[in-house]
Amino acid sequence: MTTFVEIQGENLAVEIYEPKVRIADVVLVHGFTGSKEDFEVIGPLLADMGYRVLTFDNRGQHESAHSKREDAYSMHSLARDVIELSKHYGFVKPHLLGHSFGGLVAQRALVQSPETWRSLTIFCSGPHWIPDKPDLDATIHILQTMTMEESWYKYKDETDKLLPRYETYKKRWTASDPNSTHTMALHLKDTQALTAEIVATKIPVHVIYGENDDAWPLAMQDQMAKDLSAPRTIIKDAGHCPNEDQPKETVKVLTNFWSGL
Repeated sequence: MTTFVEIQGENLAVEIYEPKVRIADVVLVHGFTGSKEDFEVIGPLLADMGYRVLTFDNRGQHESAHSKREDAYSMHSLARDVIELSKHYGFVKPHLLGHSFGGLVAQRALVQSPETWRSLTIFCSGPHWIPDKPDLDATIHILQTMTMEESWYKYKDETDKLLPRYETYKKRWTASDPNSTHTMALHLKDTQALTAEIVATKIPVHVIYGENDDAWPLAMQDQMAKDLSAPRTIIKDAGHCPNEDQPKETVKVLTNFWSGL
């Protein structure tokens, strides 16, 4: 059940999956135009295996508040949300996972507060800004010239109508703050790498992607794993969202890593 927690003076929408017997804590950070619902399959599966799972709508996205603070959607602020939510719920050295854009936020959260985390999983993400995405420039232009509802019906409704999660996609897109979505799109174009800083923390890192991931180039993700001295796992028959394409295998890969630390 969604609950609302005041972080940095504004409400964030949070989902907690509670295990019957807790062995560890986990924080999951969703990607660009995503939401906590992206983890509605693997969240309960992880809880069944003893992990207390926290996920939430990034600031300004879906059910989280549209912020009035000038710096609310900066990478520093988004990372602070992750850190403060973990502390608010009394999570003890949780494992941190960031998917896609959330991978960039999670890396920032690790560097800002390394003492908070047990491990980092970079999930279908990259070390920095995403290359060769002309559709991202188109999205930025659209967000500058239309409301979220107008852009949905003009550009997304027809293509997404047949997707199984159509209603979720529509609801979260139209509910999100256009300034939040626009700013996050800009972050995808200019966020710099934190590789050296992450290595310096000596916190274990795991790089995972689907074999058909079409966001950050696979070679870039491979190199990132090498630079971080991190294991790399490729999930078969999965694209940019193995958590949806292959949830059971994703949970197996995650828990094998966490239980081995």
